Amino acid sequence: MLTSAIPAQAHDSPAVPLPVAGADPTLAAPPLEPDIPVSRVTAWQDDAALLLRERANLGPVFRRGERVILLDAAHNHLVLADDGTRFVPLARQADLPVDLAVLERALGAELGRWRAGTVRFQSAMAMTLARALVPAVTGLAYGSGPAERLANALSTLDDGRSLLRRAMPRGLPSSPMGARKALAQGLHQAGCTAPGLLDAVQASHATALRVLGTLVRHLADTPDWQDTLRAEVRSAYRPAAGTGAAPETLELVDMATNEALRLMPGSLLVERRVAADVMVGEHRLEAGTLVAISPALTHADPALWPEPQRFDPLRFAAPRAVARAPGAWIAQDTLPGGAGPAVLAAARLGIAHLLDRFVLAPAGEGGKVLLRHAD
Repeated sequence: MLTSAIPAQAHDSPAVPLPVAGADPTLAAPPLEPDIPVSRVTAWQDDAALLLRERANLGPVFRRGERVILLDAAHNHLVLADDGTRFVPLARQADLPVDLAVLERALGAELGRWRAGTVRFQSAMAMTLARALVPAVTGLAYGSGPAERLANALSTLDDGRSLLRRAMPRGLPSSPMGARKALAQGLHQAGCTAPGLLDAVQASHATALRVLGTLVRHLADTPDWQDTLRAEVRSAYRPAAGTGAAPETLELVDMATNEALRLMPGSLLVERRVAADVMVGEHRLEAGTLVAISPALTHADPALWPEPQRFDPLRFAAPRAVARAPGAWIAQDTLPGGAGPAVLAAARLGIAHLLDRFVLAPAGEGGKVLLRHAD
C-alpha cells in the first residue's frame, strides 16, 4: 500500500499521495489528445491506450486498482536494475533448457515445407514454432508422436481460434484449457518437471510468435529492409544448406528482431512486489506494494523513440544504443524468466530461413502474407 503516515524526518522528503486512476470521472472514456501517440505497439491491447490516457491525466506514477503504475524510463531502470532487495518478482519461472542446434534443425525442416503462395502467417508459424520448440526443450525426437501431440497442444494455446479444429489430433482435448492440461501432462511424461516450466514454454512460444509476426509484417511492407536482411543472411549463413546453428554475425537481423520486439513486447505490464519501503520520486511505497512497469508504453514513448510507429532497425545500431536513456529499452529484460534465449533464437532463425527462401509481400487483411520464391 501507499502511505504518507511515516514520519517525514525518516526520509529525504515527505511522501506525496498518489493520484488514483478512476477517481476522476473524466477518466472513464476520455478522447485521446492529439499529441498522445497510439502506435502499433499499443494497438495490440486496448488497455495500453487506457494507460496512455491515464499517464497523460495523472502523471507517470499513479495507483490503478491494487497496482502502482510506474511509466518513466527512470522507473524501469530503478526496478529492473534492482538486485531483489527492494523489488522482487512475484514468481520465478523455470529457466528454459533449449538445445539451439535442435531448434535450428527443426525450424529449418519445418520452414523447408512451406511453399510459395498466400499463407495466414500467424496460424502457420504457430505450428512451425511449436514443432521446433518442443523437441528443443524436451529432448523428444523431432516429428515423433509424443512431440507432435505436445506441439499441437502448444500451438492451439497461442492461436486457438484458427487451429482448434484442424490442428488437434483425435483424442486430444479441443479447447485451450484442455490443450494446456495436455501440454502439462506431455511435459511430465517427457521428464520435464521443473516448476514453472509449463509457463516458460508457453511464454517463449507466444512471444516468439508475436515477434516473428511483427517482423514479417513490417518486412513485407519495407522491401528495402527485406532485401538488406536477405543479403546479410546469404552472405554469412545459408539456412537452406543446413549449416548448423546460425552464426552470431547476423547483426542486421538481430537489430530488426529487437525492433520487432520493441514494437510488440512480450508483456503490457511487468510486476514486482516492493520488499522494503522505497521512495519513487516524491511518492513513498511501503513494503508489500505491487508495482508495474510497462514495456509497451515505454517503447511507444516519442521522447525515447522518435517516430515510435516507424519500423527502424537502425535504432539498435551501436552509436544510437549507447546514447539511449537507461530504462528506454527493456523488452529483453522483461521477457518471462528463462524464455529470452529461446525467443530471440527462434525469431532470428525463423526470419533467416524465411528470407533465404522467400520474398514477403502483404496479401490483404487477416494477417495473410504472400510468399514468392527468392531468386
